[in-house]
Amino acid sequence: MSRMSAFPERTITAPHRFHPIDSDFFSNDWHLTAEARAHSDLSRDELRVVVAGSNNGSREDVQLLLESEPGVVVVDEYHDFQVGSAIRSQNANLLMLDVEPGDAEQCQGLLKNLEADIPLIVVASDERCAVWAFEARAVDFLLRPLDGIRVHQAVDRARREIRNNHYSRLAQQMMGLLQQPRPQSSPDQLVCKINGKLVFLELDDIDWIGAAAKHVQLHAGAESYLVRESIGQLAERLDHERFVRIHRSVIVNVQRIKELQPCNAGEYIAVLKNGKRLPCSRGYRAELERYISKCVRTANTSHS
Repeated sequence: MSRMSAFPERTITAPHRFHPIDSDFFSNDWHLTAEARAHSDLSRDELRVVVAGSNNGSREDVQLLLESEPGVVVVDEYHDFQVGSAIRSQNANLLMLDVEPGDAEQCQGLLKNLEADIPLIVVASDERCAVWAFEARAVDFLLRPLDGIRVHQAVDRARREIRNNHYSRLAQQMMGLLQQPRPQSSPDQLVCKINGKLVFLELDDIDWIGAAAKHVQLHAGAESYLVRESIGQLAERLDHERFVRIHRSVIVNVQRIKELQPCNAGEYIAVLKNGKRLPCSRGYRAELERYISKCVRTANTSHS
C-alpha cells in the first residue's frame, strides 16, 4: 500500500476541542495525586482502550502511561492500523493511535471504515500530525515527549466525550418516546428538551402555547420556554381535554379562558384570566365548539 510522504503542513486556526500548538491551553500548573484521581467521578468509568501504531517502542510507553490511570484497561495493541475487528470483539470504547507522518493514508482508511462511533486520541512526535488529528475530530492530541499529566487530561476528555455521547443517545430515545401521541390518561407533566436538558412542566401551569418558526413558545405564568418542536407535534402530546388548538399558531389551556369575544364572522378573541388576548380562527372553530358543547352538557347534567 502506498503511503503519503507526510501529513499536510498547515496552521490550525479554527477553534476545536484542542489546540496542539498552544501550550497555554494545556496548563500543567495543577497536579493530581493518585488517591484524588482514584476517587474522582470520571475515574469510575472504565475505559477499554485499543492502542495501534507502527512503532513498537513508542506504543509501549503509551501503554504504560495508560495503565497507570485508574479505570483504564488496554484490551489490545496492534503494530498496524487494522483494528476494526478488535474494537468490536473487545467492546473497546477508546482508540489511541500512535502515528508518524507517513501513516496518514492508513489512518484515514481505518477511521472511514470504523463501524463504531468511538473517541480518538492521537499521539505523535511530529506536530504536523496535529492537522490530521484535528480533521479526524480527535478528543485530544499528545505531542511527544509524553508525561503523565497530559495523558491524564486526555483520558479525562475521552471519558467526558463517552458520557456526553451516552447521555445524548439516552435523551434522543426518551424524546422519541415522549413525542409519540399519548392516551387520554397521560401524566400531568409535559417533558420537553430545552437547551440540551429535559425539563418537566406541570400541565396545569401552562397558560398557552404559540408557534415560532420551527419552535414553540410555552407560556406558564411569568415564565416562557422555547422548545424545538412543531406546534402540530406538540399538540399530539397534549391532553386534548385540557388543551385546545384555536389557531394554526396557538394552543390554549381551556382552564385559562375567561371569555370569548366575537370579532369577525365565525372568529373570536379568547381573553385569558391574566388578560392575554388570543385569536381564534374559523379553521379551528370546531375544536373550540367541541369544548364549549362539553361544558354545556356538563352544566345541564349537574342541574338535572
